[in-house]
Amino acid sequence: MRDIRIAAAQFEHRNGDKEFNLSRIRELAKQAADEGAEIVSFHECCISAYSFVQQFSKEQLRELAEEVPDGPSIQELMKISTDVGLPILAGLFERENGDIYNTYVCVDGQTLVAKFRKLHAFVNPYLSSGNDFVVFDLRGSRCGILICYDNNLPENVRITAMKGAEVIFMPHVTGCLPSAVSYTHLTLP
Repeated sequence: MRDIRIAAAQFEHRNGDKEFNLSRIRELAKQAADEGAEIVSFHECCISAYSFVQQFSKEQLRELAEEVPDGPSIQELMKISTDVGLPILAGLFERENGDIYNTYVCVDGQTLVAKFRKLHAFVNPYLSSGNDFVVFDLRGSRCGILICYDNNLPENVRITAMKGAEVIFMPHVTGCLPSAVSYTHLTLP
């Protein structure tokens, strides 16, 4: 494996505002390219936003989700990748055959290089879990993807590495779900 410059970018997304979120992806991907990155990776469900769908009905979730790669957001992500000259990894809700997934993609120009569906989906009961590990070539490295909670189980990481991944992209959104701890009742020393 060679040394590779990967930019990890996270921004404050707007719930359900794909146009705004894609504009931030464009800005940050350009910045990453200008600073010498070879790949840029964004957070889980950065295109659509994530935790706000907790109470969504299946129909609401289905309306937010898109087909991959033919949906408008992935097509725009490909345009951004082409314009900035970098592969981009980003996430959204995907629909296929009546199922909805938390999906993370890698695009390089007009090519969908990889698609991974979160193995342990939980934020909404209507999300389906993926069932495949993915390993792919990108800029001279073997790469894999695991989303958020998938990384909490060592076997997922081990399997991805055993399938040949040298780099594992691990996008997540942390701190956005309601906490089990009520901070209004905490007493600090």
